[in-house]
Amino acid sequence: MTTSHVKVLIHVNDALDEDTSRPLLICLREIPGVTQVSFDPKLEHLVVVQYQPNTTSSKELLEGVLKRGHQAQLIGL
Repeated sequence: MTTSHVKVLIHVNDALDEDTSRPLLICLREIPGVTQVSFDPKLEHLVVVQYQPNTTSSKELLEGVLKRGHQAQLIGL
């Protein structure tokens, strides 16, 4: 049985850099079902998260960002 993965783009209103993004990326990686988190400092407002939709949801990912004190929106891929 193959596990499906979905990617979602999260737009964080605050500009992130390598230091300020680290706690957020760790938080997202700790969510069950998340398989990859990507951040490019050149795209300082964007985080790409790959996850298993049978384990977690984009709504849960966004809630994780909001709980870290960031304002953010989901952008589908």
